[in-house]
Amino acid sequence: MADSTKNTADLRSRFELKTLLDTSRLLIESYDPDFILNNLLLITMGKLFTTKGAILLRENDDYFKVAKSKGLKGIKEDQLIECIADTCKTDKPISNLDDFGDNLPPVFEANGINTFFNIKTSSRHLGFLCIGAKVNKNPYTPDELNFIENLVIISAVAISNSLLISDLKETNRELDKKIQELNTLFDISKELNATVDRAQMLNIFRFALLGQMLIRKFFFIMMMDGKPIVATKHGVTDEPTDEQMEELLKLDRDFIFCSDLPVEVPFLVDNEIAALVRLKFQNETAILGVGKRANKKPFSSSDFAYLVSLGSLAFLSLQKSFLLESRIEQERMQEELNIARTIQTTLFPNPLPKATGYDIAALNVPSREVGGDYYDVLKPNENQLYLAIADVTGKGVPASLLMANLQAILHILAPLNMDIAESTAKVNDIIFNNTPSDKFISFFWGWLDLDTDEFHYCNAGHNPPVLANSKSKKVELLSDGGMLLGALPTLTPYTAGRVKLEIGEVVVMFTDGISEAMDADENEYGEERLADCVAKHVEKSASEILDALVKEVTTFCNGNYGDDLTLLVIKKTA
Repeated sequence: MADSTKNTADLRSRFELKTLLDTSRLLIESYDPDFILNNLLLITMGKLFTTKGAILLRENDDYFKVAKSKGLKGIKEDQLIECIADTCKTDKPISNLDDFGDNLPPVFEANGINTFFNIKTSSRHLGFLCIGAKVNKNPYTPDELNFIENLVIISAVAISNSLLISDLKETNRELDKKIQELNTLFDISKELNATVDRAQMLNIFRFALLGQMLIRKFFFIMMMDGKPIVATKHGVTDEPTDEQMEELLKLDRDFIFCSDLPVEVPFLVDNEIAALVRLKFQNETAILGVGKRANKKPFSSSDFAYLVSLGSLAFLSLQKSFLLESRIEQERMQEELNIARTIQTTLFPNPLPKATGYDIAALNVPSREVGGDYYDVLKPNENQLYLAIADVTGKGVPASLLMANLQAILHILAPLNMDIAESTAKVNDIIFNNTPSDKFISFFWGWLDLDTDEFHYCNAGHNPPVLANSKSKKVELLSDGGMLLGALPTLTPYTAGRVKLEIGEVVVMFTDGISEAMDADENEYGEERLADCVAKHVEKSASEILDALVKEVTTFCNGNYGDDLTLLVIKKTA
């Protein structure tokens, strides 16, 4: 009888050893974690005649994950169990409920789980094999526990190897994903660089977010001409207010979940925007807002890095398109201004009409491509010479257009030989009725009787020209006239002045670009300095007097003219 019992025990021992060897070979040859865990749990439950069991694997320092579960209520696979590593007896092969104290969730005791096998290698604790009581309620025998312990030791190596392989596969998948993302970014970069069409750029960006990242809701905010704009959007029902956009552009982090924002932005909540990505280029900032992904996967740090790269490409390309558009517009405007300057230059008399016994010189230097200063010299017949100078309020194209209108009026009125004061009134009424209320013209004009050398003039609010005598060196100002042109209709008649020019006398007409030129201390050149300069050079020719004035003014203001500069000089020579 004793021999029979011994033979039975030996047979069982050999059977168990063969089972362990066969299982060992199967597990070690397999790199599938699910296969290894399933075999470990099923062999254990079959050997111990239990219907309840689970395998917990360490997820991190805080949690274990239920990798496999059979016959347990309230415990599901992939469920996270709060970490019990601080109190578990990892130095013991087998533990029971008492080894965990109060730190083990009650659900284990409720399910009758009372035996825990530590799954570990020589260097790493992997988790627990958790087993309930036998179906027949008998306790586990030492041989049974020893068998499972050996099975767990064999399985631990297989589990560790399979986890390493899984980590390696995951790393390779991440690497493949990174390579794919880099290739995608490279392709997108080429497409963005190949176009200057902003709409096409935005389409490329939208398709990348929709197709590559599976993002169905997003918006892109950037600054344009000092104002925040929504450059593109998809899936959102409205747009944030200017105040909300300005607040978002102040974001001081490269990416942030909207739930972590210090203040609630209604637009983000209403449109289910999940996260914000800050994009920076030089001193400019843009914001990309994205909703949840269509596959429900959370955003990882890798995803945010990709969004930053993709968004930065789009941001840079959009800025390039705006700069190119601005440059094209500037070049177009410059071309138009050059044409306007060419046209305006032809409005000035060239060459100046000649009159026997008189020397005439003129100069116009606009502060911009086109200006609002005007001078003219007309000779409608052999006995008359008209001279005019004017300054239109403002600068640039509007002023030059008004100047052209004034010239046309003068060229119509001059041949009519009307009274100078009456003609000035008609010019004023035409300007008043046909120009904006904020446009005025300071104007001086007169006609010279070439037979009598009498100069009849009218000053409409202009800087009084200087009349200088070469013998006495005395100067006087020609101020008879009336109000500015275009300010009001002619209610008070203009008055005309008259002087007889003697040999050597000079009349210098100028605009306030001369008299109001400022030095470094913001002192004006002034009419007094101008009169002194004219008196000092009165014996010279008209062009020499003009050059002397320009030189002195240029030195005074160091070439920093704040306005158009115009001079018209006439001298009686014989």
